Amino acid sequence: MSLNTEFIYNTFFLVLKGVPVTMKIVGVVLLISLFFGFLFAVVRTNSNGIFSKILGVYVSFARGTPVMVQIYLIYTALPTVLAPYFKEKGIAFDVYSIKGMTYAYFIFSFGMIPVMSEMFRGALNSIDKGQLEAAKAIGLSVIQGYRRIILPQALVKTLPVLCTNITGLVKLSSLAFAVSVFEIMGIAKTEGAKYTCYVEAYLIIAVLYVALNLGIEVIFKLVEKRIKIYA
Repeated sequence: MSLNTEFIYNTFFLVLKGVPVTMKIVGVVLLISLFFGFLFAVVRTNSNGIFSKILGVYVSFARGTPVMVQIYLIYTALPTVLAPYFKEKGIAFDVYSIKGMTYAYFIFSFGMIPVMSEMFRGALNSIDKGQLEAAKAIGLSVIQGYRRIILPQALVKTLPVLCTNITGLVKLSSLAFAVSVFEIMGIAKTEGAKYTCYVEAYLIIAVLYVALNLGIEVIFKLVEKRIKIYA
């Protein structure tokens, strides 16, 4: 079997236009999941109350269900249920007008927050709890103690795992085509189907995702080296 090199050349530059879309998804979801992941980790580390247990159920559900199932439930099933409900209650909101990118942010954040939460929970459990008490003793609030003392240490401890999670998020973003977002995967699959060049399309996809994740790994290695220098 010979590859269609003309298709590869032309489509490669077309698919490159999907890279900013992919990175936008990754960036937004990363910020959301880091913020809520750390917040949930703090709650679950310092509390055994009902809210902590609810978070535990959420974490178990999100980590235990396939992403495609979550996409189906949120992108397909949820609007089908909400549309007649809103109509019955006279709520003037068209659930079908929600853009695919919004669904991508929500669905991927839904799945990544528990991953980041468990990552931070492990890091927080390895940090001496006396440091927060010492921060309070010198006049810092709990929030200031976490922001200035605990969070920086947690981020350093989680760097290797964080790198793995981000590269996983890059790969996860390839499912955005399922919610009608044309990123790398969406564009390549569409072009491959149009010209029946499926092998070539997936080769392009593989090259671009490997390149993106190698770039992320290089950045993290540089950060780790810089931290070791100043440690």
